[in-house]
Amino acid sequence: MNDMVKRRIIFLQDAAKHEKIRDNATTFTLRALSNYATIGKDAGSASIKKINRKVSENAYELLKVKGIEVYCKQTINEHPKPLSQTWEWLKENAKKNLSVERVWKEFCDFPMVTVTKDEDDIIKGKGLNSKGTVEERYSSIKIITLPKAPFEFSN
Repeated sequence: MNDMVKRRIIFLQDAAKHEKIRDNATTFTLRALSNYATIGKDAGSASIKKINRKVSENAYELLKVKGIEVYCKQTINEHPKPLSQTWEWLKENAKKNLSVERVWKEFCDFPMVTVTKDEDDIIKGKGLNSKGTVEERYSSIKIITLPKAPFEFSN
């Protein structure tokens, strides 16, 4: 965890203590921290897809058959634990003096997963877009960790 990540976590902790609703600053901070936990840096969607090794089996098949460009267009970066749940967890625990390390662990325990758009539709169709456990959200989706970054499969 670098100093920038620590500052972002401290910002979130302070916001969770004092804010009733999640505003854009909080949302973007949650997203940036999720990006760092997933690929080690902040990045846009396509860049994350090219680096993120945690993918659904169907996304991997798409990558192998269609290549990185189609893969990036036909997949979604999905949060196994929705950011709204992470925000609620922060708010519920804000006055318990959570350490920066404990908050960082929460992000690292739930890195993003790249799934196909069809799989994302399944999650939404079950009403689990912003709720549910990892097991409920991915009950019909097999998640794997690739041996190398997706962009490396096209080289």
